[in-house]
Amino acid sequence: MTSPPTTGLILCGGQGRRLGGQDKPLRELAGQPLIERIIKRLQHQTCEIIISANRNKPLYCRFAPQVIDDGKFQGCGPLAGLYAGLSKAGNDWLLCVPGDAPALPPDLTKRLFSGLKSSGSSIAYVDDGTGPQRLCCLLKTSLAPDLYRYLSAGNHVPDKWLAQHRPAVVDFSDWPVWGWSVNTPEQWMLAERLISEDKTS
Repeated sequence: MTSPPTTGLILCGGQGRRLGGQDKPLRELAGQPLIERIIKRLQHQTCEIIISANRNKPLYCRFAPQVIDDGKFQGCGPLAGLYAGLSKAGNDWLLCVPGDAPALPPDLTKRLFSGLKSSGSSIAYVDDGTGPQRLCCLLKTSLAPDLYRYLSAGNHVPDKWLAQHRPAVVDFSDWPVWGWSVNTPEQWMLAERLISEDKTS
């Protein structure tokens, strides 16, 4: 299956509170900035990459030509970054991933598209085997106006907006759970150890 042209969006708007307020994607993980690792995983799965970040934008510009912020919806959570990405994407499809994912699957886009095809939905997101990773999702960029209306009405909850579109939930339980996000010092140390042991990461 050949995936349609897709824009990649990396959400880097988190506050990193459980890691002392650090801007996690810019922090080095096993000798390489985490954002660089994510881009490496996405560059063969997408046609272009956009970074959504509300702080340290000059630093993020070193990694991607398009760095955007949440604009008028700043402070409204991750859906604000998702809307900004949908608005700027140069393709009909957008692959959104969190900026703290240390090891995304190399076939993430392909498998999400496969889930969409079998469901007939316009959105698909990951289930990592322990629960949903709703911000690791694939969706049509034509959904931007609908998300704009949702945010403009004062709604900020990702689950509720996604549920309105009956998303396909794609099983990724075969992929290591630690690869989807690092939120605590303990998770960071685990990811660093496992990546260091795996020379292909």
